[in-house]
Amino acid sequence: MPPTSRTEGPGTHWRVPLSAEHYLTDAFKLWGALAEADRVVLGPVPQGRQTCYRCELPTEEPVIVDVQHGGSGAGRTIYACPRHTLTYPRDTVAEAAARRRALDQSGTR
Repeated sequence: MPPTSRTEGPGTHWRVPLSAEHYLTDAFKLWGALAEADRVVLGPVPQGRQTCYRCELPTEEPVIVDVQHGGSGAGRTIYACPRHTLTYPRDTVAEAAARRRALDQSGTR
């Protein structure tokens, strides 16, 4: 944390200096804002326990590792426990196609 006297950059500084009227951020408001940003990026938090694709045990902290779309209906969501999140086998062709689509869409705006 920078000293309260540091109000200009370069580097870390206070945009709104601390004073009697301006104190540190309320922790609950900050938690709410960060949780909302997390939901926007990662989607909704799974409700309840889910089964890990790898160890096939229920986990209290499910992580979405894949969403498989069905051709004629709803697909399914694949979950992992935190330990096995990084071991989920990725489809490199599908990921490359998704990156290409994202680049093409961002270039036309």
